[in-house]
Amino acid sequence: MNNSNTNKDNFDWKDNTIEWNKIIKKEARGFENGDDLGEVQDIGKEFVVTERGRLRKSKFYLPKHLVKGYDGETLWFSITEEEAENNFKKDHPPNEGEYSRYHSASVTQQLNTDSSPNSESTADSSKSQGNYNLEDRLPMIERQNRVKDTSRGETSASYVIEDWDSILHKGVRTKEMNSLGNVSAVTESSIIITSEGAKDEYNVPKDEVEGFNGSEVFLNATSDRLDQFKVKISR
Repeated sequence: MNNSNTNKDNFDWKDNTIEWNKIIKKEARGFENGDDLGEVQDIGKEFVVTERGRLRKSKFYLPKHLVKGYDGETLWFSITEEEAENNFKKDHPPNEGEYSRYHSASVTQQLNTDSSPNSESTADSSKSQGNYNLEDRLPMIERQNRVKDTSRGETSASYVIEDWDSILHKGVRTKEMNSLGNVSAVTESSIIITSEGAKDEYNVPKDEVEGFNGSEVFLNATSDRLDQFKVKISR
């Protein structure tokens, strides 16, 4: 019995791909270092539109043919943050055909070239190998854990806070960017926020924390929804 077939030979693209429009509002990251490439806002024929930042928004047009895959939570690209800033940060969409030079880097071509020495290497064939078109569907990959615990000068929606004590006495903003107060204490499952003048106090679950940029904590919760976390203070 011949057992020479590899996993790539047996890979069923139909069962292991997803339509691009299913990943709207998902985060995009660089595969090598877990660089933050923003949140997916729109899908073009040859590119994915992402947006990053709160106060100063940056828009990126990332080539579909530089995608590594989608792991069910995150869309991964073979792009570093520096490359995204230098090459794909734009105010307007790229011209038609401008990204055709990236077709040879297609993940579908890489996989099929490994498993089939006689496979064609043209740009057109790289889009349709594996019985699917990369412009219509993208490959699913195993769940990744590549996000580094780094602090930047802007808010990252997926920044993981490992040292919760580091946010003590830091300012807090709601989802609408309204100032709420300061972190006065941290418990095992929540953070205590005291408003300016100690007028109000909130016991907010850690799951409601969206990010921390080194100076301010950002919440997923809106001002209206925070009422459910308000603590009654004895006067």
